Amino acid sequence: MEQTKVDEKVLQVRLLGKFSLVYDGKEVTPGRNNASKFTQLLQIVWLQGDKGVYKDELISALYGEEETLNISNSFNNLLYQMRKQMVAAGLPAQSYVKKHKKMFIIDPAVPVWVDALDFKDNYRKGHDTQDPELKFEYFNKAFNLYQGELLPALSTETWVIMESVALRKMYDEVVSWLGEYILSKKEYEEAYHIYGRAAEIYPENDWQVGQIQTLIAKGDYKNALRVYDNTVAYYTTELGLPIPEKLLDVYHKMSAKIDNAPGQIHQIQAEMTQDRRSVEVSEDEGAYDCSYPSFIDAYHILSRNMERTGYSVFMMLCTLVDYEGKMIRNQDKLRARSQALWEAIHDTLRQGDTFTKYSNSQFLILLVGTSQEDCDIIYRRINKRLKEIAGSRADFKYSVVSLAELPAELEDQAR
Repeated sequence: MEQTKVDEKVLQVRLLGKFSLVYDGKEVTPGRNNASKFTQLLQIVWLQGDKGVYKDELISALYGEEETLNISNSFNNLLYQMRKQMVAAGLPAQSYVKKHKKMFIIDPAVPVWVDALDFKDNYRKGHDTQDPELKFEYFNKAFNLYQGELLPALSTETWVIMESVALRKMYDEVVSWLGEYILSKKEYEEAYHIYGRAAEIYPENDWQVGQIQTLIAKGDYKNALRVYDNTVAYYTTELGLPIPEKLLDVYHKMSAKIDNAPGQIHQIQAEMTQDRRSVEVSEDEGAYDCSYPSFIDAYHILSRNMERTGYSVFMMLCTLVDYEGKMIRNQDKLRARSQALWEAIHDTLRQGDTFTKYSNSQFLILLVGTSQEDCDIIYRRINKRLKEIAGSRADFKYSVVSLAELPAELEDQAR
């Protein structure tokens, strides 16, 4: 990856992805705590560049609602401690922050380069130009500078949140434009890298859709499905959220475009056998856990075959609740209960039954050859197993619908 070259006698300040200072080719660490107030003072001033910061704004950001008897003296002492720590770290004996009229600015005695300011500068130049080649040059520099979210160790500080939101909005524009521009030139590897890097930094921002679209354009459907499945697992397991519409849309487009390339029957058989073995190893003898899109496909297949086979099919929705029947708010507790419910469903149901995790709090089950009364028995069996795994207070509620009745219900809703 391209690195920005900076003169060694310039203090290099990196704020994106992590905080670091480099001077004269060596990394320096003032003080023992990167979250100290004097460090934050420097970071705030550095982020403002030539604009400077009013003293009141600095005090508000640094002290907030803290009660300090003499706030002005505390602030002056902070400036003194900051300069002392910078010199102790091996940096030149300078002020680093100077008062100019009513503003605090970067001390010009020690030139400073700040990655976030360089990012903003390249973003603005790219945003303002209409020349695609120039835009690419500036946006590509901005993209390489953005190594992660602003000061992640201070992500709960109000001043960091405000700056981070603005920077992230710029980064989103950079990634969107770069991805589309590079993809239009059919440079698939580079486009995949752009979207992949963005997905590493902001996995909840659906950049994986760009990765999938790139792989589809390249004709690599197998890896497109792999990225899709990994992303679905991230949303349902890590975030405990339903699958975003963007992902479902790209899945349907991908499914419509997949034309199996000509192959030998033995090769196809080997691939299917390998996939089957992976299912058998991971699922043992329990019910079949599949991705949400695969669950939808199974639902449609069973719906179409009900009349021919005569089997009844019910879909059960299981929703985790606390012992009072309310939604579980604590996310750590919810994740643990979700895993316990997964095990309870998997252990209790038959191999012929299919289920999927819809979100951290909900699972969907397809029950073949059961009756309405059987569904209540199944619920009790799953709940019994859940309590064995997670304790007597673990509970979930359920609702069921017959696949035979569902089309009529949807038709009534459409009227």
